[in-house]
Formats: sequence, C-alpha cells, structure tokens
Amino acid sequence: RVSGASTGKIIMTRLRGARGFTLVELLIALSIFAIMAVMSYRTLDSLFQTRTHLNEETARLRDVALLFARLDDDFVTLLDRRPRTADNLPDDALRLTALLPGANDATLVFTRTGFAGSNDASAAPQRVGYRLVDGKFELLIWPGLDAAPRTVPQVFAALGNVREAKWRALDSAGNWQNVWRTTAVGDGSAPGLFPLALELSLTLSSGETVSRVFALRKTA
Repeated sequence: RVSGASTGKIIMTRLRGARGFTLVELLIALSIFAIMAVMSYRTLDSLFQTRTHLNEETARLRDVALLFARLDDDFVTLLDRRPRTADNLPDDALRLTALLPGANDATLVFTRTGFAGSNDASAAPQRVGYRLVDGKFELLIWPGLDAAPRTVPQVFAALGNVREAKWRALDSAGNWQNVWRTTAVGDGSAPGLFPLALELSLTLSSGETVSRVFALRKTA
C-alpha cells in the first residue's frame, strides 16, 4: 500500500525529471510558423491578383463585345442619305477619313435608319460617327441629319483604354482602303457607292489587339 505522501513524492520526482522546450527549439518553431505564414499570404495574394486580373479581362472583353454589337446594329441599318453640312453643302452618306477628326467630327461618319419601335426622336434617321480621342473610343450622334449652324453632336464614351483604332474599307476589287467617300466622282446625284465591308482594329492599352470585319448592307 502506498500512502498519499509517497504518491506526492513520486509525482514531484517525475516533474523534476521532465524537460521543457529550450530557447533554440522555440526559435526554430517560431521560424517555421513565420515561413508558413508568409507562404500562405503569398498564395492568397496570388489568388486575389489572379481573380482581379480575370475580372478585369472579363469586363474588357464584355465592353468590346458590346461595342461590336452596337456597330453590327449600325451597319445593318445604313441609309443612302446625303445630309447637308452647316454650310449647306452635301455630305457623304458614309465617309471614312485618315485625318485626325475635328472637335465636332469623327473618323467614320455615316447615316443610319432610326430605331424600330421608337416613338421619339430616335425613330428618325440618324447621323452617327466614331473616333478615338485621348484613349477613349467615342460615339457621336448628331441631333439631325442636316446640320444647322453651330450644331454639335452628343459624344459618348463607347470604349475606354484604347491605344489605337484603325478603320479600313473593302472595295469591289477586294482591296482595303484607308479612306472612303460614297459620293460618286463627277455625279453627286448618283446612288452612293458603299464599301463591301468595314474593318475595325483596336489596340487596347493592355497591348491586346482585337479586330472585326463588318459586312455592309444599306437601305436605299
């Protein structure tokens, strides 16, 4: 039989014999923990950066797709209608220039029909244009086909973060042209001569280049 005093002595003896962590062991454990924490942080940071990049890429591709859808709608509703400028001179139904546009002009300008089913001003034929200004690909809409003096278009940002925008027109011989005028040379009253297609090539600020060819159909 072991008395209570004897049991206490045995426990104390065992405690005196037990060895705790040394300072070196504690430092090693803390170092391992710190390394694991850094690795975990870098992994999470990489995951967050990847998700942010994917979200930005998705938004960029969505915006480009929306722009191309808008252009698709524009080009299937082309109208062979020559408006008159503020100087009362006839303009082209479709005009593509290689020169930098002025404040109230665009690189590509054309006439399109109004929006079907609309009851307001958008139901009437529209004068529309596109241009690149300060990294923004802009949409211009004039208040009417025939411009009055000091008429200015409404300007909307159709796509941001664009480094370069190039238009080309395809002629009937299969050649691409950088400029185009639908007015027949020597006969301004003749039906407009439209290109078979237009190509838009956009270089985004990220360095990507996206291109699209639009087949043209006009309404007389």
